[in-house]
Amino acid sequence: MKWIAFLVLAATACQRGEAKQGAQVVNDAYRADITTLCDVMKLSGADQQPKEARSQVIAMYLGPQIKTTEAHNFLVAIQPLQGEKKAAALEREAERVGLAKCELANEWR
Repeated sequence: MKWIAFLVLAATACQRGEAKQGAQVVNDAYRADITTLCDVMKLSGADQQPKEARSQVIAMYLGPQIKTTEAHNFLVAIQPLQGEKKAAALEREAERVGLAKCELANEWR
C-alpha cells in the first residue's frame, strides 16, 4: 500500500513539474532582464554610436547587466538567428513578459 501511495505522489509531482516548465512562469528578475535587453540601445549609449560599433557596445553593456540564468539562456538560444527571425523572437519574448515594445528588435531588423 505504501508503494502505491509513493507512486501516486511521484506521478503527481512529475506532472506538476511538467506544467511549470511548459508555462514558463515569468518572475520580476527575468522581466527586468528582458526590459534591459529591449532598452539596451539607449541604456548602453549604442544609439549614439555608428552602426558598425553598436554590437560591441551592446555586448559590453549587457554582460554585467543581465542577472538571470533564464535571460542568459534566452540570449544563447536566439544568438544564431539573424534579422527578422531574431527580432521576432525577441518581440515575442518581450510580449510574453508584458512589454509593449522592444527597441532592440527594431535595431535587429
